[in-house]
Amino acid sequence: MERTYTIGELARLAGVSVKTLRVYERKGLLFPQRNRQNGYRVYTEEAVRELEKIQLMKYLDFSLEQIEEFLRRYETVGREELLLTQKRLLEQKRAWLDSVISCVERAAVECREGRPDADTFLKALGSIVKNQRADELAGLLGRYSDEPRGWSRFVFSQAGLCPEMNILDAGAGYGNLWRYNLERIPDGVRITCVDKHNTHADGFLEYVKEKEGTGELPEGQFSFLWGDLEQMEICEKFHCIFLNHVASFIQEKECLYEKLRNLLSEDGVLVCTWGGVLLFETIRLLFREFCGNSTIVERQCAKVAAQFKKAEEELFRVFPGAERRSYILELRFDTAEEFMDYIFQACRPAEAAAGQRRDAFLQFLRSKRRIAGSYRITRDTCLYLCRREAGQCLPE
Repeated sequence: MERTYTIGELARLAGVSVKTLRVYERKGLLFPQRNRQNGYRVYTEEAVRELEKIQLMKYLDFSLEQIEEFLRRYETVGREELLLTQKRLLEQKRAWLDSVISCVERAAVECREGRPDADTFLKALGSIVKNQRADELAGLLGRYSDEPRGWSRFVFSQAGLCPEMNILDAGAGYGNLWRYNLERIPDGVRITCVDKHNTHADGFLEYVKEKEGTGELPEGQFSFLWGDLEQMEICEKFHCIFLNHVASFIQEKECLYEKLRNLLSEDGVLVCTWGGVLLFETIRLLFREFCGNSTIVERQCAKVAAQFKKAEEELFRVFPGAERRSYILELRFDTAEEFMDYIFQACRPAEAAAGQRRDAFLQFLRSKRRIAGSYRITRDTCLYLCRREAGQCLPE
């Protein structure tokens, strides 16, 4: 006679809770029989084997929905494709965990260097997370386009640097502006980089030391100021100040713009940059085509547009003659999966909007390739040339 198990016995055998087994039943993954005398659940050896499959796939981090689909269509599902897709998702999860670990490590350093109150600590932690997200998106730009080289060379070209200038890089980060324009830096230019310790700017400092050691950079061309840009006192005057993708991290933007304006020499220029709204508008239209309307995506796009408008207004109040120039970038993807992943990374609400229709959204994106011949999406970035005196602009 076949051995059977009560729900408690099976839970102990499998090392899971009774609640978990009930969830599997509700999801249609396990099908217990019923004791005819008392109506209690009874699990057969076949149910034990099904539970083993579920646990194996849970170990591989498959969702319950994916497991249900796999068990239901076991004979027809593309198993290799399923596993390769899961491998890609696990790699993304690993990258996310690495990112979280990095945030925690940097926050721990902040605590070691001082004892901030709760509000200050949470503000600093939020800035770290935001910066980490920006790095992740920058990494995706590098993977699917010619960034960051193209953008860095564009920014450098717009600034119109000349020999003997005194430059402030307000938030130098990786130093890509200089890494990708090393041979284009005019003679005699002095560059002061501002950033916090325990950030990517530490890596840029090491890069500068290495280049100075090999003679590729003149000794002392770069100097570094460590600290909070909004709080530190700077007494020099600069011919050009770069605020490259930093403004979004600043709480009191107008105060910072005033501060930087006062640091400009009489004919100095502030080069300020941030992302535009074209990418979000494209994603909004994609979802309108996919599902008619998505409140969460529409709301996010409206929020981004409002933030963009407010940021411009704040800048123009301090620099009325600021001139906006746009940089258009096209990203190209080999697969619909990569295309979808980028959309979800760039606009987090989009993933929530897709929800359980993720596979349908993937098929929808595949249909776009049949129409357009490739997976592409366009984004814009805005650069503002801000003269100390209103009405003065650099030539095109």
